[in-house]
Amino acid sequence: MCGFGDKDRRPIDPPPVVRLLVSTADGTPVPESSVDHSMMIVHAGLWSENRTEERSLVINPSSIPTQSTGPSSTVMSLNAPSCTRNLMGHCTSSAYVLNNNLGQQGIYFIFQDLSVRTEGTFTLKFSFCDVKGLLVRSLSGYTNSRGSVAAEVYSAPFKVYSAKKFPGMTESTALSKAFAKQGIKIPIRKETRYRKTNNEETRDPTNEEVPESSSSALPTSTISDSKVSETTVESTGNDEKRNHHDLSDDDTDTVRDSEEGKGKSAEKRRRKS
Repeated sequence: MCGFGDKDRRPIDPPPVVRLLVSTADGTPVPESSVDHSMMIVHAGLWSENRTEERSLVINPSSIPTQSTGPSSTVMSLNAPSCTRNLMGHCTSSAYVLNNNLGQQGIYFIFQDLSVRTEGTFTLKFSFCDVKGLLVRSLSGYTNSRGSVAAEVYSAPFKVYSAKKFPGMTESTALSKAFAKQGIKIPIRKETRYRKTNNEETRDPTNEEVPESSSSALPTSTISDSKVSETTVESTGNDEKRNHHDLSDDDTDTVRDSEEGKGKSAEKRRRKS
């Protein structure tokens, strides 16, 4: 649904596609390669779900006069509410020779830019016209009671949602993806973001690869610290051994000084007593 504004126009999804099948009077299929499709077109119109009423036009709500709550005026508007298009976008498509998702070649008419203004259930009526054949018949004096329309077909009913009721976009069809690869401008929705999110949520952190800058810096720092600690321990051990060796040379003097100190202290105690 696109509403009556110019913004946020959402096209019908998936985009309607019509395939042309040509056959002879006895029903024998005619190959697409032998069909001149240069001036073939298909026009799309909006119809009701039961295919009985055309809905291509709708009354514009802005053109309906609003009821005034103030004092009544003697001047009345005689302008009737104006109608506007209910089916927006490119309603006419030229013929394209394309391969479908199964690799089969065919003549297709693609409507990737259609959108509906109002909410409801509708069908699309496709009218086929061969402009070249029409010109040839008109020049030869042949008249067709059906006019320029050579064939008509209806789509299956589809539902148009408002923005609040919209259930969300569906995945692009295989046919749309096949046509997009061949240059047709069809918006394709990919699931790469959803899959990436799942991978990130379920990914085992133990299996993650460390970036090259981190892996080179971390071992270097660890190894450097271990070397420093080993060097420190070795130097401390040598100092202890060296100091202990120096003290062993003065052991006798240290003992004598301590004994003389004890004797002097005992003599002082006797004198005081």
